[in-house]
Amino acid sequence: MVAIAWGAALLVAVVVLGSCLYELSWKSERLRKDVALLTDTEAELATLQARIHTAQERLAILRLER
Repeated sequence: MVAIAWGAALLVAVVVLGSCLYELSWKSERLRKDVALLTDTEAELATLQARIHTAQERLAILRLER
């Protein structure tokens, strides 16, 4: 009877650990994709920031020419 209880406990533990490992791998992959997307967005924002800075400089030059 004790061996059956230990066997059942071991089976439950294996199922729980397997489920946890699956969740961790799935979430890890999702986070990697999110980081890649955020990195791309960061690069786009840096480009946009540079363009805004250039436009501000042009505007300042035009105001000085008046």
